[in-house]
Amino acid sequence: MTSDTSGYIAAGLYWVLILCWLTILVFYWREYRRLRGLGTIISTMLVVVFLDGARTLLESLYFGTIFTARAGILPPFMFEVLGAPQLVIVPKLVNLAAALLIIVVLVRQWFPAMRKELDQQRHLTELYAQLSSAHEQMTAAHERLTSAHEELRKAREAQDALTHMIVHDMRTPLTSTITGLQTVQQLDYDPDVTPELVQGALMGADRLLLMVNDLLDIGKMEAGMMSVASEVFPIREPIELAVDMVQAIALDRTVHIAVDPCLDEDGSPVLVQADREIVRRMVVNLVGNALRFSPRGSTIDLNVEQVGVASIRVSVEDKGPGIPIEHQKRIFDKFHQVDDGGPNNMPSTGLGLTFCKMAAEVLGGGIGVQSRPGEGSVFWFTLPMGRPGTNV
Repeated sequence: MTSDTSGYIAAGLYWVLILCWLTILVFYWREYRRLRGLGTIISTMLVVVFLDGARTLLESLYFGTIFTARAGILPPFMFEVLGAPQLVIVPKLVNLAAALLIIVVLVRQWFPAMRKELDQQRHLTELYAQLSSAHEQMTAAHERLTSAHEELRKAREAQDALTHMIVHDMRTPLTSTITGLQTVQQLDYDPDVTPELVQGALMGADRLLLMVNDLLDIGKMEAGMMSVASEVFPIREPIELAVDMVQAIALDRTVHIAVDPCLDEDGSPVLVQADREIVRRMVVNLVGNALRFSPRGSTIDLNVEQVGVASIRVSVEDKGPGIPIEHQKRIFDKFHQVDDGGPNNMPSTGLGLTFCKMAAEVLGGGIGVQSRPGEGSVFWFTLPMGRPGTNV
């Protein structure tokens, strides 16, 4: 291949390269006008690429002109002028100018745009974290609302069950009272029958009164409006009164109630400082609860003992089926019941134990239960020990 042929080929390659870069620059320009609205970063990238392409185009145009003039296609003086040693630095100056221009574009547009983009990303991250936190809070609130709705539903069901239970419980002693009084009214006085009928009517009335008082006093204690009398008295007195109230039920179910003598080590009566009537009602409720679950022919033990240096504990132990562990934590909650009526089918409102718990706290004591399934239960409450001559 002759040198003339090589010159033609080199010149042709350069002009093809020039046309390619010119086409690319036109494409870049069109894309810049179309995409610059998408953001500063994209438009800056297109400007940088465009400047780099323009630098390459100018460099190709310079060397293409030299090779074309050398091949004789352009006037020879152009080869002599552009090929002079002092002008060889021109392409380097073009590259330097393009590089400096690119740096200026990057400093003035690219870096601020990137900083702004990073700030926006950071802000979006913070917003996402806030939204995630808000979503978690809304989820927790929804769960609380769902739980509250479920509790409200259960409360409504308990209220309906309570209404039915109260009506059922009140109907039994009320029927006993009315029946006994009607029989007394219709029959002539019989010393063997009439006192028993009157006693049965009184017992029914007492049971009815106890349930009504429990309902009213629980509301008072919840509102902090319950007034109590503080006096020192032998604990055996309200215990005996309570046992007398439920003795007929115990006899009907052949259940024996064994009462502790309630004496201290010196043989003196054990004294407590509390409200006598409230203590009596607490004992009635606990013994009545024991009667519900005691099998026929069994014994209920009612014991009194000193605990610590200033408290007296009253306990009622039955031989019933015991209380499942899952129920023991809620046994003193309002309306809570382990079953519908125990083995003796004696329904209850579920308020008796609630009254005992609140009453024990009002009197300055405590209450608890010890039970294992199949081994019976021991319900107990404590009262402040009484000292002679310290009535308030």
